[in-house]
Amino acid sequence: MNPNRFFVTSRKHVSGAARPGLLLLTLAAGLLLVGLVFGDAPEQAAAPKITPQQIVNANYSAAEIERGVYVGSELCLGCHKEFKTWKDTKHALSIRKPMPRYSLIPGKGVVADVDRNGVDDFIQGLDFNQITSVFDAYKPYAPVLSVEKDQYFIRLGEVKMPVVFVVGGTGDWRERYGVRLPVTDSPTGYSDEVYTSPVQFNEDSKTYFAYKAGNWYGPTKRPLVAPGTTRASISESVKLSTFSKNCVGCHVTGIRSVGKTAHGEWLLQPYPAFNFEADNPAYFDYDGDGKPDLMNIGCEMCHGPGSAHVLAGGHPGKILNPAKLGADQANEVCGRCHNRVRSTPGKTYGYAYHDDTDSEWRPGKEPLANYSINNNSHWPDGETSYEHNQHYSEMRRSGHAKLRCFDCHDPHAQVNSPQLVAKRKVGGLTIATRNEDNTLCLSCHAGKGPFQAISLPMVANPADNVAAIGAAVSAHSHHPYAPERAMGLSRCTGCHMPAVAAAEHESPLHTHQVRVVAPEKTLLYQAKGGMPNACAESCHGNKINLWRYGLKEKPINWNEATDAKTATKLMEYHGPEGRWWKTLSKKPDAQAADK
Repeated sequence: MNPNRFFVTSRKHVSGAARPGLLLLTLAAGLLLVGLVFGDAPEQAAAPKITPQQIVNANYSAAEIERGVYVGSELCLGCHKEFKTWKDTKHALSIRKPMPRYSLIPGKGVVADVDRNGVDDFIQGLDFNQITSVFDAYKPYAPVLSVEKDQYFIRLGEVKMPVVFVVGGTGDWRERYGVRLPVTDSPTGYSDEVYTSPVQFNEDSKTYFAYKAGNWYGPTKRPLVAPGTTRASISESVKLSTFSKNCVGCHVTGIRSVGKTAHGEWLLQPYPAFNFEADNPAYFDYDGDGKPDLMNIGCEMCHGPGSAHVLAGGHPGKILNPAKLGADQANEVCGRCHNRVRSTPGKTYGYAYHDDTDSEWRPGKEPLANYSINNNSHWPDGETSYEHNQHYSEMRRSGHAKLRCFDCHDPHAQVNSPQLVAKRKVGGLTIATRNEDNTLCLSCHAGKGPFQAISLPMVANPADNVAAIGAAVSAHSHHPYAPERAMGLSRCTGCHMPAVAAAEHESPLHTHQVRVVAPEKTLLYQAKGGMPNACAESCHGNKINLWRYGLKEKPINWNEATDAKTATKLMEYHGPEGRWWKTLSKKPDAQAADK
């Protein structure tokens, strides 16, 4: 047993009679503690080994085990060591306790460093009242960041809130902060629930964004949190930022229960964490009971609760393997989170859940639609995603609907930012795949349609066949072939999966609808604020000023002075009378989206 690993022996939430294994587990943990404090003499017997079966039996009632409980990825990896690369993925590290020892390490600590001086903004004590920022409207009550005795804080006016966890900060997108509120009627002095603060750091641009600041500040720009607050008197506006009600369904593995407390706060009861390394920031106490919880997206989020599998000694028939599911069911595993939904039937929660029976969706059991109501938002065409994280609904109505998400993405390894697979086995060949050189797309599309001249052996050896591959792709794209350059010329995803989901963020995410977003849409919806098109978003609006109309200033605004001019020019090539592609000028049916 690794003495640097942490075991939880019991939970105050456990229902039903005490389990007989609890005594053994507590005794073993006690012996382990003695060994840690006093040291083990060579002649002493080793502490009894605690088995996964004993952990499950000691911490859950028979009724809970019958329903299936979540044991945590650390127990899974005890046997399935080949998947240890999961521990370095964004799924495993997206939410974690801020710890100064990991400062500025993506996926480990706080990465906010607006002045790029190598000191994170909390440790530096950034005061937004002293600088020009997105919080200028809230001075002198703008946020103040700090660290005291290794605890991170955000202060609004007179109220200093401890940061319980960081969301994001994994290297290339954004970072948010979950905080507890000081209250006068709690044994701990803080709220039961964790709330998403208005402070957001954008990693790519190294700037701050005021995230739903209206939940935290009133019409007079004064904070809605004040000294002397009780749990019951927390502002209803601030409660809109509740993490348990809005977010936990996609940031936590397993919901034991969730609902309102006696004081009117929303609160998740998570599953306990076992056998993790003590300095791992991905495990911390969410619900305030003093014991670490299962956080992040672990093995069981996709495979279902692992208790039956553990108690059966690892029997493969006692756990779901998504790889054995058909495309529709397999994609629901990813779609539960990579989509914007509300719970059913009452739309109470911001994730798939049965809010009338307090039950979560579990992979492979029932259709995901039984637990979720669509809540996606779109640009004015009614089909192109406006907000991020709508990949599932996009893919379902795309030409890729019969593929499985993990045909292109690897949930077990982070070899690149979007977790794309590093290789595919096709036609007896093992092909190294990348987005940047089109090999991922061509590993399927070679020999088909406009790519008849490209063979799989050519894709498996792209360096020696770049001229032939480039000729075929350029004939389709009408652009030079240089997908690996910064411009991404003739890169498949640049045209078919442009980054257009841009709401509330400076770095849009890629669409999965595959169809090219036509330039004419930018013109068609100018009266509604405009919308992006693939050509301008990927190149002609923000990378190259080919026609000297100027470049875009903000990727989320598509009615800037340059947008209509650029779109009009692009329609000479891609439009109803396009030289390269003739398209139908037809307004999409807004009701067709997400069906």
